[in-house]
Amino acid sequence: MAAAEAPHAAVEDELLAWLTPIAHLDDESGANPLTPVARFYRMVDYRPIWMDANGLRDPGHILMNAIMASSGDGLKPDDYLFPALAQPWNDSVSFSDAIRLSFLKRYVQMDVALTGVMLDYATHLWRGRFASETITHMGLTGQRTQGRDLPAELAAAVKEDRLTAFIESLRPKQSAYLRLRSTLKQYEQIRRSGGWPAIAPGPSLKLGDQTPRVSALRSRLALSRDLTADQPANPNRYDQDLETAVMRFQYRHGLVPDGVVGRKTLAALSVPVDQRIVQLQLNMERWRWYPDSFGKRYLLVNIPDYTLNVMEGEWTVKRMRAIVGKSRRQTPALSGRMTYLEFNPYWNIPRKIARKDILPKVVNDPDYLTRQGIRVFGSWDRQAPELDPTGIMWENLSARYFPYRLRQDPSDVNALGRIKFMFPNPQSVYIHDTPGKALFNQRERPFSSGCVRVESPLDLAQYLLEGQGWNRARLEAAMMDGRRQTVVLDDPIPVHLVYFTAWVDADSTVNFRRDIYDRDRKLQIALNNRDTDLIVCSSDAMRNHLMAVCSPLSIDPHAMVDASTRIAAATVPPLEAPSNPTTGL
Repeated sequence: MAAAEAPHAAVEDELLAWLTPIAHLDDESGANPLTPVARFYRMVDYRPIWMDANGLRDPGHILMNAIMASSGDGLKPDDYLFPALAQPWNDSVSFSDAIRLSFLKRYVQMDVALTGVMLDYATHLWRGRFASETITHMGLTGQRTQGRDLPAELAAAVKEDRLTAFIESLRPKQSAYLRLRSTLKQYEQIRRSGGWPAIAPGPSLKLGDQTPRVSALRSRLALSRDLTADQPANPNRYDQDLETAVMRFQYRHGLVPDGVVGRKTLAALSVPVDQRIVQLQLNMERWRWYPDSFGKRYLLVNIPDYTLNVMEGEWTVKRMRAIVGKSRRQTPALSGRMTYLEFNPYWNIPRKIARKDILPKVVNDPDYLTRQGIRVFGSWDRQAPELDPTGIMWENLSARYFPYRLRQDPSDVNALGRIKFMFPNPQSVYIHDTPGKALFNQRERPFSSGCVRVESPLDLAQYLLEGQGWNRARLEAAMMDGRRQTVVLDDPIPVHLVYFTAWVDADSTVNFRRDIYDRDRKLQIALNNRDTDLIVCSSDAMRNHLMAVCSPLSIDPHAMVDASTRIAAATVPPLEAPSNPTTGL
């Protein structure tokens, strides 16, 4: 018995010797990827968890099954299955030679690598594969990371034999995420069956048309569940049922629901299912940045959908059209708490807008400021004097030199309209009324300088103030009074400006929108260029080293690059490139 236990004791001693220094490193920056791995082993008494000399143990099988099923959450198994693990695990991988102490390091390496895999997977499922705050305008910062110590939770789960439950606990609980997950499965099935049928190019298709292209359209809409009617006697004829299905498709894709398959509708119908799957995966990633609940009631502005939704739990109680920022002045994705609103607000015109937008208009039209009710002050100091705009040589100013503050007084032409809704945030973004009501008739509405304009500000104000003695008549009177008035909300409400280009309604309607700010593409690039940190090596030259930190294996998955610049905090020395391939995660 003592002889049989000796190899296991040696393994524990080896792990202890290699990992103890790392476990006690003061690495609050998170720069050393070995630190959480070392912490995990310290909490499990430096025992191998996933493997032994005969291959995978039960926890290892649970981990591998979870990784293989990770595509169901929009993750990629290949991100975790480094080459040594890419082979099927149906047949037990044996490390029987490892009983000889000289070969112990090989399956110890594999065990440590699998811990790295598990912690990576847990982190990605819990808070996303990519930190949202590192890409401009990408989302909330650290909203789903609070209160979880993943190495400690993993160690406890392993000790208490509840690894499966731990993995399940990582998945977002938002019903919107779970609906996307279900839809992803549906679209994966469509891809496996060959994808959408092609609709040949040609003139617009409309009610009454008869052509073989109509039959292809019918098959396409049936596959996406827009068309549920039985096959008619003449499938080449564009009938009423098909028109209704086309309108449903158009509504789901943010198009004008006119029932005519024109250029834009045909383009949306022709987007490959692979591209829709990626869109679903990217938006599932975004949901991993958010908390499991937005609150009992909240305002949700979906930027690519151009809508503001008043939410109570999972239900939309009000929905109104919105105008968001132009592509060069994008509305950011952020969260805050609306604390007050203003009737008849002043508009202190931001410096950038004053320099780039207002100045050229004043140069071309000296009466522009007077006509728009815009006053000029000597500086941004509160005590700055008001100046006569006719005494300023506007043509001598420029985007680089503009010392004045411009303020637009309350009026029918004030850019903020008659009400603005304030939720203090670092970007100084807010929701407001607008005198340009005609713009709400446009299907796509990226017209603002970053703030959100709403079509029905009175309806929103009435909802927010209904418990504070404000009825419709009082609201209208405050607006028409013309005087600036601030009203503090007794019950501040969370506000979330989000960027979702794909979502699924509670009735299972799948929606897609155009990536108006190119954020899907930027996120996809970021996800496809993730660094990989830990490697485990199979060559003879590497067996005497437990772990190493290396440059991204995506550069060359079959070579190790000297990484002395990346492992200053690590206790493992950089290694030279071996002649045999390495395996990595």
